[in-house]
Amino acid sequence: MPRSGFGIIGAPVLFIGVFQLLETMFTPAIPLVQQELDASPGAIAWIFTGGLISSAISTPIAGRLADLYDKRTVLLVLMAITSAGALISGLAPNVLVLIAGQAVQGVWLGLLPLTVGLFRDTLEPGQGATGNGLVIGVAALASALGLILSGPLTSAFGFRGLFFVGLAGALAAALWAWFAVPSTSRAAGRVDWRGGLLLGGGLALLMLGVTAASSWGWTAPGTLAVFAATALTLGLWAYAALRTAEPLVDLRLLAGRSPAGVTALCFVSGFASFGLLVALPLMLSLPVETGYGLGADTLWIGIYLFPLGVAGTLVAPLVGPMTRAFGRRSVLVLGAVLVPAGTAMLAFWHGSPWEIVTGVTVTGLGGAIVLTCGLNVVAADVPAGRAAGVSGVVFVAKSVGGAFGAQLGAMVLAAGSVNGTPVESGFVTTYLLSALLGLLAVGAALVIPRAVPYAQGGHSASTSGTKRRSATP
Repeated sequence: MPRSGFGIIGAPVLFIGVFQLLETMFTPAIPLVQQELDASPGAIAWIFTGGLISSAISTPIAGRLADLYDKRTVLLVLMAITSAGALISGLAPNVLVLIAGQAVQGVWLGLLPLTVGLFRDTLEPGQGATGNGLVIGVAALASALGLILSGPLTSAFGFRGLFFVGLAGALAAALWAWFAVPSTSRAAGRVDWRGGLLLGGGLALLMLGVTAASSWGWTAPGTLAVFAATALTLGLWAYAALRTAEPLVDLRLLAGRSPAGVTALCFVSGFASFGLLVALPLMLSLPVETGYGLGADTLWIGIYLFPLGVAGTLVAPLVGPMTRAFGRRSVLVLGAVLVPAGTAMLAFWHGSPWEIVTGVTVTGLGGAIVLTCGLNVVAADVPAGRAAGVSGVVFVAKSVGGAFGAQLGAMVLAAGSVNGTPVESGFVTTYLLSALLGLLAVGAALVIPRAVPYAQGGHSASTSGTKRRSATP
């Protein structure tokens, strides 16, 4: 890969990896936060809810800004805001400041759609696909490493030290980006701030409703009121978007086969992940005496989940060559099948560490293939001026699906519990339900066209290479 290509890919990949690592390491450190800041359980919940809401709001807006303005400038601004959030969190004297810091830090997710547009504008198509794969692979690896490193780093530096370690990595990535990432040309158009306000408000209400439902209850008046407000706000946004010349998210474009298929695919994949991300850690932590638990502490749970990140890191950069060899629909179907296959394996074989590691690895391979190939489809099929914005919708759909799936997984496990402890049949039911829902992703993958639609992509392969080479110094 040319030196310029390595620099363009490396800076955002490093930054994304650092903050994915930081988020994962921070979760096991919550008991220290509660003790040191004398935080109530409700306040602790808002640490995560604030970050989720911030990410949901900022991701589509960052994607649209990246479509219109110099992507290097947008990248550096997002890096600066995210780093400021980490600094606020590290210096927080109380839990309210920590919540604010996490909300500011949450905008880092906007870098994900931005990188899709950046790689499309500045790299050859093959390099761009490799870059998308590295983003997904490094993020997966960082998630797995975070669970392993959290204990040692927290013991050495305290929970505040996690933010300063992350801040050091973020500054290194920002410095790298300053020198390595080239400027890109601006596109004609404007940001639909009214649409951004409505969409952001609707997504914020949605995430609030999903996260609060576990404590309020799904049929509680407060929960129903939040979801009613969500439907109203998102309905107003859709109405306005269809009547705006340059909407934040072009719903007509999003309804196309490729964008709609990828969005549905990622929503279903996120939704169906509860078997692995909710049920498995809980089962691993149960005592060996139960006959199905392994008595794992936080460190060992991270070790069991580590293959999830390793598998994703290894396979994601290979998705581009696989697509060229077998076709993108075949690769998407393969990934969509592997995710529920891995979860189903856990339903039938979870009595030994090797069985669990095998199921986790298969799921990790499928998840990385689905997301990487899906982003490559968006980059190829969506007009250049909308690629980052549509990618932002894809990531938001995956996050929303994951939030709903986590609540469903918790409900299924609670229903299959005795004296507050889920029985083995409850875990088996959760894994099987997760796998069955995951199969819906196969249908979404089949919606996506086999080849790049010329009219939708807006350029041919022969012209895109010339265009992208001119953007690379």
